[in-house]
Amino acid sequence: MTTSTHSCGPLVLGVDAGGTGTRALVAAPDGTRLGEAFSGGANPNSHGVDTAARRLAEAVAAALDRAGSDARERLSAAVVGLAGVSALAEPSVRARMHTALERVGTGLGAVFTGDDEIAFASGTPEPDGAVLIAGTGAIATRIRDRTRTDVADGLGWLVGDSGSGFWIGHRAARASARQLSEGREIGPLTRAVLAHALPGSDDQPPRERARALARALTAAPPIGLAELAPLVSRACLQGDPLAHDIAARAGAHLAASVRQVHEPGDSSPVVLAGGVLAHPGPVRAALVHDLGPGATVATAGCTAGAAAWTAAVRAGAHAADRGLHAAFTLQDRGRG
Repeated sequence: MTTSTHSCGPLVLGVDAGGTGTRALVAAPDGTRLGEAFSGGANPNSHGVDTAARRLAEAVAAALDRAGSDARERLSAAVVGLAGVSALAEPSVRARMHTALERVGTGLGAVFTGDDEIAFASGTPEPDGAVLIAGTGAIATRIRDRTRTDVADGLGWLVGDSGSGFWIGHRAARASARQLSEGREIGPLTRAVLAHALPGSDDQPPRERARALARALTAAPPIGLAELAPLVSRACLQGDPLAHDIAARAGAHLAASVRQVHEPGDSSPVVLAGGVLAHPGPVRAALVHDLGPGATVATAGCTAGAAAWTAAVRAGAHAADRGLHAAFTLQDRGRG
């Protein structure tokens, strides 16, 4: 009788600790998933170190529990891709995060790395290239030897994040308000923005609707404008010229950020990540067109799986084994 190596061999832990959610994954060295758990966002910059440490520990503890009663003893390596990893430059913050993991039984020093580095690893096993993350915000990062060496944008919604979900939503709101205030016939994008932000206003004159729309959007948190971004993609499918213009300009801004960290002619991969780019759509199409036919473009996969794969590589797995990389990252590609 033989015993499965999954029931007695070493294990690895990978964590994607983002701003909105944390996902922990315990896996065997061949990528088989044995325990998985979720908790809230664990970015110490946006949530505070105590909340971030608690949520990180919650996800890790639950994943280890689900992997088996002896999972803690079998753990050989752990990697945490952390949004806001720069906060760990402060010794007290780093100590708090490490202590939280030790208390739930990791029993070893977890390696913290940036969430952009993990996003890159989720799309390719290559050590060098670039990753462009465009969700609510947007940032492009140069990766060398699986480590961030340079960044472009990522400056936040107020002064940067060009081409991001916020940027797209903001332009959609402005274009819709302008179309209404000028008394022009409204198109699919403006109708969708009104239905989202100002339902039940059909009986108002256009200029009054423009002012009411402005008041409604101004009263809400500014970052909520990112919720309008999907409306632009849908309006593009309906042939709306306003939406097409916004998508094209978003793609151009994102391509410009990539070119700041990834020179034209560089054959290393550019990994696309984040809600704006995770699936085919007009912004992604515009971006890829602007990058040119020579660009090698990949799509981010499971980021928690990529963190676990990185841990497996640190524990001795062959980084050049593409099949192993796929086993960790291609299951539920795009969920992150």
